[in-house]
Amino acid sequence: MKMRMLFLVVPLVLLAGAQTAEAADDARAGAALMELVGLLLAFSCFLVSWRVLAVVRGGKLASAWQWITSASFLFAAGQALAFLGYLAFVQVAEDMVVFLRIAGLVLLLFGMLKMRRALS
Repeated sequence: MKMRMLFLVVPLVLLAGAQTAEAADDARAGAALMELVGLLLAFSCFLVSWRVLAVVRGGKLASAWQWITSASFLFAAGQALAFLGYLAFVQVAEDMVVFLRIAGLVLLLFGMLKMRRALS
């Protein structure tokens, strides 16, 4: 329970600091909030896929879940870069964020195709 609270509180504190630094730019703060929500969802997908992969280890679906876990990791990495870019902690090339998101979606597609093949 403490870890979940920390997982929710720390990004909100960082976001609040970014909002006080740039209070005049409300649209940017709203975009950063949306990136934070996307990051939390992408990280949650990674954790769930990691746990499913641990359950199906060695089974017919293990290969598909490896692809899906890798996909969710890449997508979460892209979201993390985008969020850090909005907070102005690092200089992020927008092309890198888009590349990580697209690579994550391509790996997700491969995982779904592997799963379909294993189930048929």
